[in-house]
Amino acid sequence: MQRKIAIVGAGSVGCYLGGCLTATGVAVILVGRERIQKQLTSYGLHVTDWKGRDQTMQIDQLQFSLSMDSIADADYILLTVKSGDTESTSESILHYAKASAVIVSFQNGTQNVATLKAKLPNHKILKAMVPFNVLNNGEGQFHCGTEGNLAIEAKAGEYASLVNALEQAHLPVTLHEDIEGVQWGKLIINLNNSVNALSGIPLLEQMNNREYRLVMTKVIAEALAVMKVAGIKPARTGKVIPSWMPHILALPNCLFKRVASATLKIDPKARSSMYEDFELKRKTEIDFLNGEIVNLAKKHGIPAPVNQRIVNLVKDAEQKQSGSPMHSPEFLQIAIKNK
Repeated sequence: MQRKIAIVGAGSVGCYLGGCLTATGVAVILVGRERIQKQLTSYGLHVTDWKGRDQTMQIDQLQFSLSMDSIADADYILLTVKSGDTESTSESILHYAKASAVIVSFQNGTQNVATLKAKLPNHKILKAMVPFNVLNNGEGQFHCGTEGNLAIEAKAGEYASLVNALEQAHLPVTLHEDIEGVQWGKLIINLNNSVNALSGIPLLEQMNNREYRLVMTKVIAEALAVMKVAGIKPARTGKVIPSWMPHILALPNCLFKRVASATLKIDPKARSSMYEDFELKRKTEIDFLNGEIVNLAKKHGIPAPVNQRIVNLVKDAEQKQSGSPMHSPEFLQIAIKNK
């Protein structure tokens, strides 16, 4: 029997996952905002990726809803909402979802599942992680610009209907019996979301600029130091080993490109989701990314001035609502030095 999947928070990642699944005939209901609904009504849903995926579905092939009551018969609810919306979304799930529905948190940060479990004690809730970057290019196109396998906390053979559906949609899945280290490893990588958004340039261009990488080196090195004090061991996600990142990022360009070519596959069009938040003048997830390092440091009585400064710069840009501030690497280096 085919299981029905609801994707709650159908923005960039949600529409990409939903489009890939729908293209293979999976019953998917997308729950999102009117802005996205208008795009899909006018242009259809077009999913592409850096490897050549190119699939389009017209609006009559999609199920898109603005209301949470549409999740009532979903067997799996994939959450791709912003971390700041987790609590309010869990209240809607409690009201509308059937008790047997499995909730899968494909969200940034490491605290969402704890919030969900507190609000939904009778539901099965799975930790999960999306390793790749998806950008809404407008006119219904959602482009995956980086590589990686989806990660779900489960034992081999569990939730087979969901895993098989994702695999058949060419969304490979890696199962982990304990995903916490993977989540922290992804958080380390996601700390660049803010630097990329503050730069205002594509990810590949930013990564090829050593001066921006030196900013990232300080951000990530501080985060790793805080995690070490907290007894947290971030695990590798795909080919990226967190503890090596500061050393690799600091390499001269010629050496970095040689080393990174084997580990980083980035589409020239890829940008961070936080850049998109700036452009859309909406609240970012900075509190659940660099802010999570700051909070962890406070919990253990140590400073995290570099990440705190990045948090401050992002929140300043949020308040100005003028898109990316387009900060140069020199500006950022001075900013994090003058903590």
